[in-house]
This record gives sequence, structure tokens and C-alpha cells, in this order.
Amino acid sequence: MKTTTKIILMTMVTSVLFLMACSRTKDAIGADSIENLVSVIEWKSVITADGTDLVPFGGYAKFKKNDHQIHYYEAGGTQVKTDSYAFNNGSKRMTWNGVEYEIQENFAASSKTLTLIDPTTKKAVVIFFRERQG
Repeated sequence: MKTTTKIILMTMVTSVLFLMACSRTKDAIGADSIENLVSVIEWKSVITADGTDLVPFGGYAKFKKNDHQIHYYEAGGTQVKTDSYAFNNGSKRMTWNGVEYEIQENFAASSKTLTLIDPTTKKAVVIFFRERQG
């Protein structure tokens, strides 16, 4: 009976340690997964809080992992500007042009938008859309 109890106790302790390790790993993988997901999408609109679309009509924005820049293109494919970005490991946060924002979306459910929220005011600062807005 004591041997069975020891085995059950050791199994429970091992399971708890494994689950704790998984939750930390999930956060680190999450930031990498978000970056992989957003970098394969051509974002058709990038709307700021004041209603300005940073993407020229007919163009798109593209996240480039190799230089951590968001490249904006006109309809003809000519690059018109860039913005810097970085995804922060261990959290649903992204730094855009040197300012850190929270990411609203749960990317397991949807990747139609990427919304950056000001952590202080909890208001949307910029929203990336897969489809053209307006």
C-alpha cells in the first residue's frame, strides 16, 4: 500500500511540474507563433486611432521577420515606408515604432485583425486588417 501511495504522489508531483513548465513554454512559443502568423499575411489596411489608413489604396503592409520592419507598399508594389516592430516573448505585447502595446486578439481563434491597445488607456491605437477598410 505504501508503494502505491508513493507512486501516485510522485506521479502527481511530476504532473504539476510538467504543467508549470508547459505554461511558461507556451508563452514563449506564443510570441514566435504570432510573429510567424502576421508575417505571412498581406495587411490591406492599417488604421490608426485618428482614422488614418497607413496603407495606400490598393497596396498592403507586410511584416518582415528578417529586419523587424513593417513594409508598406503601393498598388504597383513600390515600397513607400517602413515602421519598426518587435514581439515581446512571454506576453501578448508588441513594440511598434519604439512604443510597447498590448495585443488584443487571441490568434488561435482569428487572424483577421491585429489590434494594438495602449496599456494605460486600454484604447485601440492601431488596427491591422486583412481586408481593405473604407
